[in-house]
Amino acid sequence: MLLRTAGIFASILTASLLTACYEGGAVELSPRERLVTAADLETLAPGAVLELDLTAEAIRFAFTDGPIDFTKVVIVAADGRRTLMQDLLASHAEEWGVTPEHIDPSASFVVDPSALTSAAITRPGQLQWAQQSAMQALPRVDHVVAAADGVPVFLAGDLGLLPRGETRTAAAEFLRDLGPVFRMSPSSELEPVRSRSDELGHTHLRFQQYLNDLPVIGGELTVHADGLSGRVHAVTGRFIAGDDLASEPAVEGEAALADVIGTLAADAVSVDVPDLVYVVLEDGARLAWKAEVQYTGEAGPERDIVFVDAVTGALVTRHPQHHRALKRYVYTAGNGQQLPGQLLIQEGGSSADLAAQDAYKYAGLTYDFYKVKFGRDSFNAAGAALHATVHFGQKYVNAFWDGQQMAYGDGDGVYAGSFSRDADIVVHELTHAVTQYEAGLVYKDQSGALNEAFSDIMAAAADAYSAGGVRAATWNLAETIWTPGTAGDAMRYMNDPIKDGQSYDYYPTRYLGAEDNGGVHLNSGIANLAFYLLVQGGKHPRGKTTNVVPALGIDKSAAIFYRALTNYLGANASFQDARNATAQAATELYGADATTATHAAWTAVGVPGAPAGGGGGGGAVCAGTPYAGSLGGTGATQWQPNNTYYTTAAAAKHSGCLTGPVGTDFDLELFKWNGSGWVQVAKSDGPTNQEAVAYNGTAGYYTWRVSSAAGAGAYTMTLQVQ
Repeated sequence: MLLRTAGIFASILTASLLTACYEGGAVELSPRERLVTAADLETLAPGAVLELDLTAEAIRFAFTDGPIDFTKVVIVAADGRRTLMQDLLASHAEEWGVTPEHIDPSASFVVDPSALTSAAITRPGQLQWAQQSAMQALPRVDHVVAAADGVPVFLAGDLGLLPRGETRTAAAEFLRDLGPVFRMSPSSELEPVRSRSDELGHTHLRFQQYLNDLPVIGGELTVHADGLSGRVHAVTGRFIAGDDLASEPAVEGEAALADVIGTLAADAVSVDVPDLVYVVLEDGARLAWKAEVQYTGEAGPERDIVFVDAVTGALVTRHPQHHRALKRYVYTAGNGQQLPGQLLIQEGGSSADLAAQDAYKYAGLTYDFYKVKFGRDSFNAAGAALHATVHFGQKYVNAFWDGQQMAYGDGDGVYAGSFSRDADIVVHELTHAVTQYEAGLVYKDQSGALNEAFSDIMAAAADAYSAGGVRAATWNLAETIWTPGTAGDAMRYMNDPIKDGQSYDYYPTRYLGAEDNGGVHLNSGIANLAFYLLVQGGKHPRGKTTNVVPALGIDKSAAIFYRALTNYLGANASFQDARNATAQAATELYGADATTATHAAWTAVGVPGAPAGGGGGGGAVCAGTPYAGSLGGTGATQWQPNNTYYTTAAAAKHSGCLTGPVGTDFDLELFKWNGSGWVQVAKSDGPTNQEAVAYNGTAGYYTWRVSSAAGAGAYTMTLQVQ
């Protein structure tokens, strides 16, 4: 429990947290307590740390000699686990009452022998000190976004130069040197899987992660560098540190898979032997058995990659392979379900079957669109033949890409007509194939919604390409075959997604249930609307936000989204990842104004991650390490970085930028320790939600205070010390 001087309980901590107490006044040691002050660290050699064994005694940290540099203090638990005290304080300083405002020469606090019983040392998304330190050593960090486990998924700026040598080998060495940023351990390996150069002269090198010699499904990093100079401008992707993951299965694969298959469908069957892998989820990763399973679902035949927890035997997740979608081949299934069926048309041919003829024609339109606009030779960028089957199933109201070919139902004549007879459907489904060969977006939850949205987006861009420009029908998906008895109806409306009666158009109120593979169609409207606003300009059609998005037009907007899909997105990308990816693509293609417009489009649909901006301070450039926080209301304050402070050994420039919720008035102040307390040395307190400070200071201890002059909500404070 946490005690204050007067003996009043400030907080009661559960057993999963450290036990600590804070006291003011003279330092009095209890039995089995060791006293540590700043003076104890002065004799440490450069790079050395003070290790404190909590199994032997409790530790009292006293500030009689001023702030203690906790980046040089390591706590050792009974099991030998070593944890940097700075990381512990970053998570628990506020709970323990030892944030900067409580620190003065008379203050002290105690960490007792039960300290490292915590299984949650860091808060979600929090960067550990070693990561922060490694990033500060980079030439310039403009933007960093971390996953819930604190490992960056998007790191951009001037990250340094690739070493000399063959490009893939050089990029691998670069990533190893960058290892501390991603908390890489000796048990992780990276294997190059793709190298690509683009029209801007940039090279993109993708690496597959292996952990404990097992593939990490969804674990990958991509290095983005200038092809001539080798200067790295970004590293993106999902890397799993794997600190607490199991390394050996506790259940046998065949048996565990058999139990799970029985819960999917009566006719479910595994078509391969289960493999042991790690699989990435939204909240981390699991050791799992992986196998392909085929079965019949409500929508027809299904093919899923199923992952079963190798420790508990429970279903972890499944990756659906049927995405409900120049050498052309068109077949007929004769209203059966056997693929591919009887060949009707091959390249240069024709057919009296209108469904087959349109499937052939619109496949050609799709090929031409990608070739003319992006220089892409078929869905795999290597001239793959386009195979499609029409008349699939009995009155089948859908179409899909199964990983190898297209299949189109005839519809039931009520909800839909023949799916191959609508160009939007054909472009949409073949774009699933493009996505499969590029980002590989998992068809589930947020990544699945992006998968659907990119297919809708490219269908709209292809419509404008075919029609010679944007028209009203550009924003209506599948309007020629949807509900044939209702004139002017469409499957989805990109300019007003909720018009279809089921789609969502605002990220904070998105669908969070399990249906529709976690909302892959329902939530696609969020990205669809962002794209529409970027093309046409304007505001959210339902007034969910008030910012005005500048119009970039269809060609620029499509190029931005295509570049993001092919170079910057990974398999488990979120909406915020898409925001960062498209903004990076906009910067590279068209410059700052396009980047601003792209961010504005995502802000309009409520996706988090707006970049920090100026606002009445020293005009600092908003680059560096981000720290997240939240203020409860007017008068509330919080300290950064992570409720602690930091030290510089020499004179340096301290740059801080703050962005709070729209409509609030948040302020930013920089403090320095003067020997007896914290003194304000710089501030930015304009009447807006954005502030910026730049201060050139001498060596010493520094901390930042974020406060609310009006309003409440989450904020991001970006810090850079140079």
